[in-house]
Amino acid sequence: MNADFITLFLLGSVYLIILFAIAYAAEQRVLADWLNRHPATYVLSLGVFVSAYGIYGVVDQAQDAGYSYMNYYLGTATAFIVYPLLIAPLMRICQSYRLGSLADLLTFRFRSQVAGSVVTLFMLVAMLPLMTLQIQAVSESMQVLSGRPENLADSRQQRDLLAFLFCVVIIVFAILFGSRHLNSRESHRGLVTAIAFESVVKLVALSLTGIFSVIYVFGSFENMQSWLAGQEDLISALNQPAGGDTTRMALVMFFASAVCLPHVFHLVFAENPNARNLRIASWAVPLYLLLISLPVFPILWAGEAQGTGAPAQYYSLIIGKESGHNWLSYVTFIGGLSAASGVIIVATLALANMSLNHLILPLYQPDNKVDIYHWLLRTRQLLIAVIIAAGFLFYFATPDSNTLSQLAIAAVSGCVQFFPGALAILYWPHANSYGFISGLAAGFAVWALGSLATLVDLVDSSLLLSFYVGSLPEESNWVAVVALSLTANALVFIAVSLLTNTRDEERIAAEVCTLDDLNRPVRQILDLRDAAEMQQRLAYALGDNVAHREVARALEELQLNPDERRPYALRRLRDRIEINLSALMGPGVAKSLVDQQLPYASDPSASSEDITFIESRLELYNAHLTGLAADLNNLRRYHRQTLDELPIGLCSLGSDGEILMWNRAMSDISGIASDDITGSRLTDLADDWQTLLQEFQASSDLHWRKHTLETDQHARILNLHKAAVDPLARSEQVIIVEDVTDTHLMENKLTHQERLASIGRLAAGVAHEIGNPVTGIACLAQNLLYDSEEPEVLESADQIIKQTQRITGIVQSLVNFAHQGRDNQSTQIEAVDIRHCINEAIQLLSLDREATQVEFSNRCPNGALAAAETQRLIQVLINLLANARDASDPGGVIVVDAEPVTPTPEQAADTIAPSAIKLSVCDNGSGIPAHALEKIFEPFFTTKEPGKGTGLGLALVYNIIEDLNGDISIESPVADTGRGTCVHITLPAYQTGGASPV
Repeated sequence: MNADFITLFLLGSVYLIILFAIAYAAEQRVLADWLNRHPATYVLSLGVFVSAYGIYGVVDQAQDAGYSYMNYYLGTATAFIVYPLLIAPLMRICQSYRLGSLADLLTFRFRSQVAGSVVTLFMLVAMLPLMTLQIQAVSESMQVLSGRPENLADSRQQRDLLAFLFCVVIIVFAILFGSRHLNSRESHRGLVTAIAFESVVKLVALSLTGIFSVIYVFGSFENMQSWLAGQEDLISALNQPAGGDTTRMALVMFFASAVCLPHVFHLVFAENPNARNLRIASWAVPLYLLLISLPVFPILWAGEAQGTGAPAQYYSLIIGKESGHNWLSYVTFIGGLSAASGVIIVATLALANMSLNHLILPLYQPDNKVDIYHWLLRTRQLLIAVIIAAGFLFYFATPDSNTLSQLAIAAVSGCVQFFPGALAILYWPHANSYGFISGLAAGFAVWALGSLATLVDLVDSSLLLSFYVGSLPEESNWVAVVALSLTANALVFIAVSLLTNTRDEERIAAEVCTLDDLNRPVRQILDLRDAAEMQQRLAYALGDNVAHREVARALEELQLNPDERRPYALRRLRDRIEINLSALMGPGVAKSLVDQQLPYASDPSASSEDITFIESRLELYNAHLTGLAADLNNLRRYHRQTLDELPIGLCSLGSDGEILMWNRAMSDISGIASDDITGSRLTDLADDWQTLLQEFQASSDLHWRKHTLETDQHARILNLHKAAVDPLARSEQVIIVEDVTDTHLMENKLTHQERLASIGRLAAGVAHEIGNPVTGIACLAQNLLYDSEEPEVLESADQIIKQTQRITGIVQSLVNFAHQGRDNQSTQIEAVDIRHCINEAIQLLSLDREATQVEFSNRCPNGALAAAETQRLIQVLINLLANARDASDPGGVIVVDAEPVTPTPEQAADTIAPSAIKLSVCDNGSGIPAHALEKIFEPFFTTKEPGKGTGLGLALVYNIIEDLNGDISIESPVADTGRGTCVHITLPAYQTGGASPV
């Protein structure tokens, strides 16, 4: 090897090291982050389309076809100009579902791992000519600059050695560029930045060569024009109109290459950080292609003017060398090396991912004891080496006679066989996997026979011309091959799809992929309780560490809690995990794994749309909707707002008990926010609401009137109504909940007032009727006082008079309470001996021999004086002791006690007397139910059996104690014994210290 070769090898190695340094600096954030994420970086990275063919082979194409060489650039430029029709919708699908390759996309659309595997195999074969093109261009360009051996065998051997060294070096750099990290799902920002730099190098190298051709070879632009005017053959070839079939087919091929070439697809779809960059790419990519195409004719004419006799495809290298400016040849060589290395690195990375996801993983998956991230990394690196080695072997098998143009056309025409499938993703929902695979196999067979086999001299492609209508020159045989292969592909695709049934999975995927779809998922029932169980199930296939990382990643992306239990959230989490695993393992393997470990409990075809998710998506799309779609969305929002702001609670339930809607009124009634409960099941509600709604949903009644719901805060009176919503056989229900608690209380109050009015009228009549006999009894007792002097008679007469006065007071209290809702008679505060009042009340109750016989224990100390009214306090004690007796078992003990209440420090400074007297009436009976404690003082409320209580006793007691400025409370059950009831009364203590007047 001569010095020129060593120089070129070192120069190329240094360039690749610089390229790697740029990629590494970008990944490590040494370069400014804005530079890595700038739209210009993304646009320049798309220059990877310009391979070594764009540096060398396009000049040879210009020599043969004149202006038609522009088809190479125009086809791809058109794809970006009309990006909303093809690239933008595919971008939406790829970014939504983390699809990084054409095989991933087609597998997702046709829901077939077989389709992905077939695409990958065919793609590997179709890319062999393009890999060979890059290897051949680098090795031959080094020979052109360093000199070929005169012996053809030695020349071939030297070229093969150069190709082998290039492949070894590029394997190392391909692994370093794109497969150094365990997490291959993230965007390779370093790779994108490096490829963008390569695009600049290619443009600069080719532009410098073109400028040099004009200035140094011809002297000036005018001289070039003068020279060209004398070249009639060149002008004739330049102006000769290209064949219509050739032009159209070239435009179709290179238009399809924007989505069919794996390296272009990878950078367009998988490495785009922002979908809005496509708007810039729609004019920037065509501009870049225009700029890099301009030097082609000056280079061609300069090579012709120099008359070197070298192949036209290497004129760009020869111009500098023949002119004595080797630096220009080196610059052009770096440009060609840049183009070739960029294509091989990105293409092998894309093909390795496709092979791993669609060939290796479907056949073998490591068990859960293996670190799958590390295993995937090592396997991907091995595949990169194998793919580049396969490209070298194909290069080694091809004859020297193949030009770069032939190799480029063969590769692109092979990849274009995937274009019918890509179009069907967006524009033909009825296409199915059977049709796609059959059509692809038919088209690929024609291409392999007519194009691939001819590259290795196995078949003469002219045999296919007998089936092609029209006459074509021999150099345009590829047009016949492409036309026949695409025709066979499309016809078989359409025919088989129409003759076979489309699976439900494919139909759902087709709806997702259509242009006007809003990503409508179905609402299916997951056989899972929470996110923790989801992680546990995934661990069976992925291992504990990987399962934990994948679930945590999905939870973070969706901003959900690790303890999430809502069915809606779990469905979103499952979908996100599948999407993330698709980026890691491919959509086919990811779907199979997730379906196996996280299955749905029902058939997807029997499920309804996920209303909650559709609502959230529509809100996000609201600003982008126009025309009828915007009108329909506004109508939806109007009805949604109407339902949400109804003053009556509304709850919509799915067939599995999932809560689909929970409006504001329902939130106010239940105290449960809509955002916290929508998407959950009824079982996630609090026990009281869960029981109520489940029982009502299960009942055959359509209405429940005045149903009492006991909550932790207070009881509510509710009216419930339900209706089935079954327009699409969803078996869903709408439950309306009306809170009538306030209305019920008002009705009770009005009823109470009516009762009081009735009692008032009754009491007035009773008082009138009782008044006369009582007055007569009092007169007879007065006569006994005057007519007898016997002590026993006088005592009895005195007791009769006191009891008649008590009867009169009780009747008057009843009349006043009935008229005004409380006992409003004038109160005369006096010093009352509490022990004496207790004894008198006990004595009066003892007269009833038919009542339950219990023991009354008066433990009140002597001298306990309260500021009260004796007669009314006795009335209070009689009511309380009577209730205690009724609640006690025979032989029970009722304890009445009183104790002084210690004054506060401020009060103690003025007097040593107690500030209050606390009186307690305690029994060990059955106690009062908890639900009755809040209503115990309400009029007409009683826990006794019908006919044994009026419900007025405790109401009168409460009013009397309130009039006496006291306080009353009930303790049931008693804390010390766990049963019985204690009524505690606090009365102001009498402060004068005088003796009891009674």
